[in-house]
Amino acid sequence: MKFWIQMTVVSLILLALGSPAVHICRLIGGNGLVGPGAAIANSEKVPSVMWEDLQQLDLKTGKAPASLQKLDGSVVRVPGFVIPLEDNDQSVSEFLLVPYPMACIHVPAPPPNLIVHVKMDKGKKVAFNFYAPVWAQGRLKIQTTQNMYSDSSYFMNGMLVEPYKPEKKAP
Repeated sequence: MKFWIQMTVVSLILLALGSPAVHICRLIGGNGLVGPGAAIANSEKVPSVMWEDLQQLDLKTGKAPASLQKLDGSVVRVPGFVIPLEDNDQSVSEFLLVPYPMACIHVPAPPPNLIVHVKMDKGKKVAFNFYAPVWAQGRLKIQTTQNMYSDSSYFMNGMLVEPYKPEKKAP
């Protein structure tokens, strides 16, 4: 009996929070798609920013090293996993980009300097799968934003999202 009371309470809380709070439970299988948006010219020439670079932002002071400051406002690409901020099981125009899959309310969220809040340009929609890594490309800003799951230290005006492929290293 205690179990059913607990389940009822949890269900009521989820209903009170609204449908985005239950997105993972409905979407855990995903649809296997990641749809590219309109590419900007020569995406290979866009600098890649890795999580090790983003993590250099000091959370206590808000200070970033010069190497990170020079990227503020630049078009870059970042690899990661999509956590939707909309309740849609097909595609989204606003999401969190995180370094590991399923990093949101079901597990402890990464620190803010390991979360990029992405809002696609002109409301473009991106198909997603929670377990499929992507490259998100757009104009990166060092700016704190808040959302329903966590704070993020970065905001990106997204231009392109494409399936992740490792970069080829120069010989």
